[in-house]
Amino acid sequence: THNRMTTRRGRKKTTTMTMMMQQRRYLQSKESLTHQGYLMDSITMKRIMLNIIAVQFLFSILCCSCSNAFSPISHSRIQMNNHNHEMNTKQSTMAASADDSTESNRTTGDAQPMLTFGILADIQYAPIPDGFSFSGTPRYYRHALSAAKHAASHFQKESASLVVNLGDIIDGKCQEIEKWCKEEMEASAATQTATGSSSVDTLTETQIEETEIKEESKSCATATATLPSNPGHDAIDDVLKALSCYHHGPILHTYGNHELYNLSREEISTRLKIPFVKEPCGDLVGYYSFTSPECQNLRFVVLDSYDISIMQRCPDKSTKRKKAQTILAKNNPNYPSLENSPEGLDGKEKRFVAFNGAIDEAQKVWLYETLESAKECGQKVIILSHQPIMPESSGDVCLIWNYPEVLAILRQYKCTVAAAFAGHAHKGGYKRDEESGIHFRVFEAVLESKDPIKTYAFVDFHHDRLVVRGYGNCKSATYDLDHLS
Repeated sequence: THNRMTTRRGRKKTTTMTMMMQQRRYLQSKESLTHQGYLMDSITMKRIMLNIIAVQFLFSILCCSCSNAFSPISHSRIQMNNHNHEMNTKQSTMAASADDSTESNRTTGDAQPMLTFGILADIQYAPIPDGFSFSGTPRYYRHALSAAKHAASHFQKESASLVVNLGDIIDGKCQEIEKWCKEEMEASAATQTATGSSSVDTLTETQIEETEIKEESKSCATATATLPSNPGHDAIDDVLKALSCYHHGPILHTYGNHELYNLSREEISTRLKIPFVKEPCGDLVGYYSFTSPECQNLRFVVLDSYDISIMQRCPDKSTKRKKAQTILAKNNPNYPSLENSPEGLDGKEKRFVAFNGAIDEAQKVWLYETLESAKECGQKVIILSHQPIMPESSGDVCLIWNYPEVLAILRQYKCTVAAAFAGHAHKGGYKRDEESGIHFRVFEAVLESKDPIKTYAFVDFHHDRLVVRGYGNCKSATYDLDHLS
């Protein structure tokens, strides 16, 4: 007890001496301020004195408190609080950085395409019952018409800048409607006799829509109304009427073997607005290029893959027909009796059949010049043709006869040609050329999609990629254009 009392007295004495020294310093500071001309009133001086006394009182309490007032636990708590503060600061910084990055992507990203267009391949409409290909694949001839109309309406709704038709808009069986409809008509007549129902009652939904389109097309005046009756004329008019639901922009047509089964090149030119040119040899060839006013950076180059062909070429006078006959006779032992048969041919040799064709010298020169012009203008190019150009993008039996020559030209302009789109091979396919980086895409056929499936696509052209948005059986895909840089 004595020791405790002595300690307390010592602390008290020390505190009193400390207070006296602070008061003395205050008086000295006051005199100094007064000498310097800084005068303070009595109220301010009292406030200062009270503050000094309060500080001294708190100091004395701390001195008398327990010596473990600043314990390791308290120290650890402070460290934890500091750590939490640092973490919160880092998290806030990271969140801000993420927001900045996201905003940067929104600002600099290529979300909106420079051009969007619709695309269709191998509609092959015919007013006949469903059937099969030579290989046994089901084909839905009437449904193809309603599918084309649906696609055109969708293209219009989305305001596509243009539409691409990759050929075979109608089927060759249009020339044999009575043959293919005979069984259907006999079955329909038997049903009517047995049930007493009318023919209208037995129509399917697809047939009703087909009838409506046909009636509408008949009521429309056409530039070819005076031509002789041809089932192919009526069928192609029906398809064009279905496609007329789209009118926001132009439709770029290629033509294929099935158009040639029904129409002459003059008739194809009139109906599909393909600008055929007469070459010095006297034969018509339909190749052209197009640039949309909505996107000057992209040029479409449409090739005529039936430039050299036996179809719709004059047997006596056509130079190109004679070239085709020479090619087939040299490469296909089945020609001429089985000109469309690849039997006995291996691999890529299967392409030498009569339903294919080739590109002649004048068109190759034009292709060179067109690609060079696009290069000088800083344009990118999409090649359009009915027949595929690249092996492995489709079956060998569908390739252009002289595809190596065409491919060699495109490879020379690998920094200009973005992609090549084709039809003809109904299952579709894709291959990127390892040498050039060019994308070769074959689009799936409208014809082979069963109701209610409707096959078509939108293609979005961005500065760094092509995006295919497929519907029905058409596969969606994104193709980088890094080879163009």
